[in-house]
Amino acid sequence: MNKTTKILSTLTLAAGMTAASAGTASTIHAQQPETTVSIDDLYSYPIDSYLVSAEALNVRTKASPSSHKADTLHLGDSLKLISFANADWAKVHYNNGKTGFVSTHYIVKAATTVKTKTKTKVYTSAEGKSIKTLPANTSVSFLGWSKTKKGGFDFDWVFVDYGGATGYMKTKDLHMTK
Repeated sequence: MNKTTKILSTLTLAAGMTAASAGTASTIHAQQPETTVSIDDLYSYPIDSYLVSAEALNVRTKASPSSHKADTLHLGDSLKLISFANADWAKVHYNNGKTGFVSTHYIVKAATTVKTKTKTKVYTSAEGKSIKTLPANTSVSFLGWSKTKKGGFDFDWVFVDYGGATGYMKTKDLHMTK
């Protein structure tokens, strides 16, 4: 994926649009086989690709802002998530196999297809007003985790696109196709 496409994809996802509605579905959904996996263990399961959403993002040797700076990534660069150290830090692979830690405040989830396990409600915000109920086995685009008040990830809620509209769902009500 070239730098311009990465930047457009990052900005599109940050704006809450799906890759399909932005006309770049082939860059994000290319070569994803249909294997269902559980997302019960959120801290250790590698959940697809993320993109850098800041102009510059420091990669650290440990999950701490005071840790040694190992590298710098740039807007639109791809990351492969290894695990979450906590809500504020993620361990990632980047630049052909290098490993380090980045702040979750400056990465966005590349859209991934997920399905509802059961009849599932969509909300205006995490713990907000219910706006729609989707039947079981409905495909939605997983755009990212809900954010905490401090800007880290809230793993109990996910932000999704369901047929061109966006909302929040409880993580436990979804399973991922990969």
